[in-house]
Amino acid sequence: MQYLCKFGRDGSSRSQTFYSGRNVSTRMESVRQAIIYVRENWRHYPSLMTDLRSYIQELTNEDAEISPHLPAVLSSYKVWNSHDGNLSVIRLYTSQAGYDQIFRIINQAFRTDDLTEQEKRLRCAVFLIELLNVDLFNYTLREGRSHNFQGTVYRGVIFSEDQLQDFKNLATLPVAERYWAVPLAMMSASTDKEVALRGFAGIDAITSDAISTRHPFLWRIHVLELKPKYMRIYHDRFPSSVVSTICAVPIREVSEFAGEDEVLLRGPFFQLICLREELFEGRETPIHVMELVMINANRDHPSTMELSPEEGEKARQWFACLVGCGEPRSANNWPRSTGSQTTSNNMKGSFVASKLSSRASLTNNRRCLVKHSIGKSIGARLVTDVGIHA
Repeated sequence: MQYLCKFGRDGSSRSQTFYSGRNVSTRMESVRQAIIYVRENWRHYPSLMTDLRSYIQELTNEDAEISPHLPAVLSSYKVWNSHDGNLSVIRLYTSQAGYDQIFRIINQAFRTDDLTEQEKRLRCAVFLIELLNVDLFNYTLREGRSHNFQGTVYRGVIFSEDQLQDFKNLATLPVAERYWAVPLAMMSASTDKEVALRGFAGIDAITSDAISTRHPFLWRIHVLELKPKYMRIYHDRFPSSVVSTICAVPIREVSEFAGEDEVLLRGPFFQLICLREELFEGRETPIHVMELVMINANRDHPSTMELSPEEGEKARQWFACLVGCGEPRSANNWPRSTGSQTTSNNMKGSFVASKLSSRASLTNNRRCLVKHSIGKSIGARLVTDVGIHA
C-alpha cells in the first residue's frame, strides 16, 4: 500500500498524530481555501469528478480489488437536500476495499504537513469529503434516528510510543487548552466498546513481544448536542446559515459491517478531559483510555457561501464562541462511563478541574461574543448558563 508516499516531495513528509492549539486554526485555514474552491466551482462538477477519478487511480494498485461502490461514486451527481437514496460515498467508505485503498490514504494525507502545498491533490481530497458531506447530510434528513446523535462512542487504535506520548503531552496542559483535531479527517467509532477494542484496535492479535512498542488505546468519546438556545442565538443572527449534525452519524443501516454499530465521526474537534489507564475484564495489563468531548454541530454547508467574506468570518467566530460556551459541563451531571467508584471519583475530579480551567476560556468566549456584536447581556447570560462567572 502506498499511503504517505504520494504526499511528500521525497516521500518523507511529516505526519501529525493530531493538530492542536494554534496549529488547528492554521491547518483549517489552509484546508478552508480548498473547500471554498470546490464550492465555488461546483458548477464545473464534471471537471472536478474527472480530477477525482485520476487522483483515485493514482492511489489504487492496478491489480487491487476495486470496491463495487466506486463506479457509483464516480458516475454520481451529488445534490444537497436530496431524497434519492443515493449514498454511494458512505457505502464506499464502509466497504473494506474502499476504505483500505482510498479513505485510509486520504485520512493519512490530512495528517501530513505539506498536503496543503499540493493544491490539486488537496482539492481532490476535499472534493471527495464534500461528496461524503452531501451523503451524510441527506442521510440525516432521511433517517430521523441518525439526526442529532448524542451518546458515548468508542474508538480503538494501536499507537506507537511516540504517538501515545503526543497525547500524554497534550494531557499535561490546562483542560481548556486540550483541544485537538485533524481537520476533515474521518474516524470510525462504535457504540460497542468491545467492537472498538477487538474489531478496530485488534488487541487480541497483539503478541506479548509487541506490547512494549504497540499500545492499545481506547477513546471514550462523549458526543453532545449544541444546546437549542445557543442554536437560536446563531440562527437569529445568521438565518441563512445551515447547521447540521454530520459530525457524528450512526451508519449501521448502510454499512457492510452492520455488526460494528458504527458511528462515523466526520472532521470532529475534540476536547481531551483526562488520560489514564484502565484494567478491563479478561486482560492482565491495563489499557490507556482517553476521555473526550465533542459537539455534534457543524456549519460545513454551501449556505456559508451566501455570506459576504466579512459576514462569513463573523458567523464562524460566533459559532466557535457558542460551541465553546456549550462544551463545559458540571461534573455532577456527567454520565459515569464505568461502574468503578474510583474511576467515577477520578472523572468527577477531572471535570471539576475542567470547570475551573475553563473559567478563562469562557471569559474569552464572552469577550469574543461581545466583540462580534452579539451583545453584552447575551454574552454574560451564556457564561452564567454553564455555571462559571467571570
